[in-house]
Amino acid sequence: MRTTTGTDDRLDLSRVCQLLFHSAGEGLVVVDGKGRILLHNPRLNEMFGYTTDELNGETIELLIPDATKDRHKQHREAYEQKPVQRSMGIGMDLAGKRKDGSVFPVEVSLNHLVLEGERYVMGLVTDITMRRKVEDDLRRSRQELEDRVEQRTAELKEAEQSVRTALEKERELHALKSRFVAMASHEFRTPLSTIMSSVDLISRYTGNESDEKVAKHVIRIRGKVREMTAMLNDFLSLERIEQGQVECNVVPIDIVHLSIELIEELRNLAKSGQAIDYDHEGASRDVKLDHQMLSNVITNLVTNAVKYSPEGKRVTMRTRIADGRLTITVHDEGIGIPEEDQQHLFERFFRGSNATTIQGTGLGLNIVKRYLDIMQGTIGFKSGPGNTLFNVELPQFLGQ
Repeated sequence: MRTTTGTDDRLDLSRVCQLLFHSAGEGLVVVDGKGRILLHNPRLNEMFGYTTDELNGETIELLIPDATKDRHKQHREAYEQKPVQRSMGIGMDLAGKRKDGSVFPVEVSLNHLVLEGERYVMGLVTDITMRRKVEDDLRRSRQELEDRVEQRTAELKEAEQSVRTALEKERELHALKSRFVAMASHEFRTPLSTIMSSVDLISRYTGNESDEKVAKHVIRIRGKVREMTAMLNDFLSLERIEQGQVECNVVPIDIVHLSIELIEELRNLAKSGQAIDYDHEGASRDVKLDHQMLSNVITNLVTNAVKYSPEGKRVTMRTRIADGRLTITVHDEGIGIPEEDQQHLFERFFRGSNATTIQGTGLGLNIVKRYLDIMQGTIGFKSGPGNTLFNVELPQFLGQ
């Protein structure tokens, strides 16, 4: 075992201090009470661009930019009066001046010491050029971001104003459309009623059996008047729904009586050889729903079944009451609904791709769906070529 004694193996503190002073990564400088440079390390020379001995005996103001030399001298003299350990120039942007006259940002920490009755000041100088560059870049990025945010905010405000203007125009157009639909529906109803009355008189005066040609034209006129009236009713119903003017007026209804009454009216629309069958299942016939909405639902589904079925085919309607629910089904043997069209069936103004030659507005099923929503009902369907079935379910007694 080896033991160490004596001073030879002890750490040479003076040598360590000297090594630390000369190898420090920051600039170190020691000045006397008059600001003269007594000692400095290689890093300080490198930082300010001087050789080893050039700074010896020079005042510290040599390393200060010309614009702040006088002020620095005043600060140094004040520090000599009340020396404390502190960072120099707190809250200030400090700069150093290189031998070539270029200026760069620095941080300075000061410490004072007294040796043999003399006061000295040691400064730790750090070149913060890279840090300042990063800070400037961050500040610039922040400013650019703020400018972008401000610009984007202005754009959003402008866009918002444009949207408000567009909405206002849309409201005006919507109001104009509403007035037009109401006016057109009212104005068209009067001549259509007159035409229908005149057709009835012609039919009465001539007699269907005595003049087959006249009777044929009378039937065609009646059919077209009914189609025009149905279209006007669709437009007016949609407008009233969208304006929130439709209220659910629940009244007692005999579903069998209502269904037979509506089907008898719709038989006049049937094509040659077409038949409309109706049946009811269940002991109860009474429901409490909105009479006008329920009539529209039945009329629309049966009319579509007749319209989209060829001659000689059968249309079947069934009603059923069970477990407090009313079910209405309408089945036809018509052209069917193409699979790619089925997801759009209840949209406004939608016409199936195989129904473009058949007259219609594309509003009927949309109105049916809206009426059923109001009456807390649902509608579904299954369709393929030559087979379409609509199924409607409603509460038997709405509101209970």
